[in-house]
Amino acid sequence: MAITRYVEPGRVALVNYGKNVHKLGVIVDILDENRVLLDGPTTGVAREVYPLKRLYLTGLKVSILRGARTKTLSKALEKDNISEKWEKTSKAKKHALKMKRTSLNDYDRFVVSNLKRRRAFELRRKAK
Repeated sequence: MAITRYVEPGRVALVNYGKNVHKLGVIVDILDENRVLLDGPTTGVAREVYPLKRLYLTGLKVSILRGARTKTLSKALEKDNISEKWEKTSKAKKHALKMKRTSLNDYDRFVVSNLKRRRAFELRRKAK
């Protein structure tokens, strides 16, 4: 398979570890083969150095130059409607579902469990 998600300035990345976990940022500059400068003016990610191991590269890209300022980056994010495009991706939908499941209380988990059992019972009955 060909690699389609390159580490490049303007690539939108999801932070998968640390204090900004599950927040989007944009790669502004590449420092070396393991670290990048990440900034997320609209999502609350401060401009700082991140190791690539803590980032999930998305298929989204913003048209900015290397080392762009925060103000320039926020204008580019608004222009390209990155937040709307992100909400349409399968990764964002899976993340939203996961967050919804983690916020359930005991009773809600019990209800979901019963609904799963009923659905399985109906599928087995229809299969016969």
